[in-house]
Amino acid sequence: MSRPPPLPHPTTTLHLYRHLLRESSYLPVLIRPFFDERITTRFRAHRTSDPSSFPQTANRLKRAHHDLRYLRAANAGDLPRMRRILLLAFGRTGAKRRQLLSNLLEPDTPTSDEELQKYINKARAIVKEGRKPDWLDNWDTEKLKAFVKSQTGGDAPPIVNRPKPEITNHQLAPERHVPKENIWGGPLNEKVRRTKLKKTYKQVAEKVLPPVPREEWELLRDLVNKKEEWEVPKRRTVGRLIWAKKDDDKAKEEAMLDWNWQRYATQPIWLVDRQKSRRNMLLSGQVDEDLPMGEQQPINCHRYTPRLWRRTLEQVWRMTAVMERKKDGKGWEIEWGQKKYEPPVAPSADLEFFEGAPVRAEPKKKKGKQ
Repeated sequence: MSRPPPLPHPTTTLHLYRHLLRESSYLPVLIRPFFDERITTRFRAHRTSDPSSFPQTANRLKRAHHDLRYLRAANAGDLPRMRRILLLAFGRTGAKRRQLLSNLLEPDTPTSDEELQKYINKARAIVKEGRKPDWLDNWDTEKLKAFVKSQTGGDAPPIVNRPKPEITNHQLAPERHVPKENIWGGPLNEKVRRTKLKKTYKQVAEKVLPPVPREEWELLRDLVNKKEEWEVPKRRTVGRLIWAKKDDDKAKEEAMLDWNWQRYATQPIWLVDRQKSRRNMLLSGQVDEDLPMGEQQPINCHRYTPRLWRRTLEQVWRMTAVMERKKDGKGWEIEWGQKKYEPPVAPSADLEFFEGAPVRAEPKKKKGKQ
């Protein structure tokens, strides 16, 4: 059974830091730099934090231990956790998604007199409405609506296990669905109208799958279409001393003598053996070896193969898009990841099974009325 190796539990912060970097080295090559940079940046930012002076340091260490177990389980074959790691690396969720979203919402620098005039007219409209500029005025709403239309329309392929909820129809054009009258039939207060509009735009932004850089998008495309090959590094063997076998036998004898029967007598069995359950085997690395049916397989444990990697990356690629302004400067070109499926060609060894099969004739085109 594939499960995390029996490595010692990190006792110091430096030991934990090295364990995280070691587990990151077993991730796929295309996402490893993202997690290496994330691990080193966070530890270096808080390396001078004293736990006595900063109470949040204990929570950060607790979170780091959780992330270490998460990475070990994903590398051991936990596909749902590995899929979430891929979503984090390609900005479909998490901090990188927020950074890509801010790049999407940031207005472009004016490059012509017409674009500059649009900014001036927008500033004049704010003054005319008699309100102060807010965060929505700093968003490029036209660019956001164009991308949302592509994501919800026929351009984007159907997505399996969508990380974000779907965008509803009334969120495609927030200005149209803001009520003009209040419940008493009178005109809606301008401040209330603006608050409702900002709330709708915020809901839309939380559901958007922002575009990625073209380099990442093309890398995913080449991996899915077998144009670029890569391999996941194999795990290095754990170092063992010459007398390790004697020590293991001695440790097993001591564990049998130190069996904590009081927990089984005072607590529910499911709570005592929770770490050995099939759902938590990959997280804890513990296995219940005393079962009458033998050693059980953990839930959602897969053996990573090139085919499985391509299918998993294809699901991520279908969630990504590239967005570039058109050459004439009017509108944007948006392209989503979508693989073209072609029927397989029968090999020469199997052609005899298709001899005499009827050939499908192409339907004749109907002539129009002259």
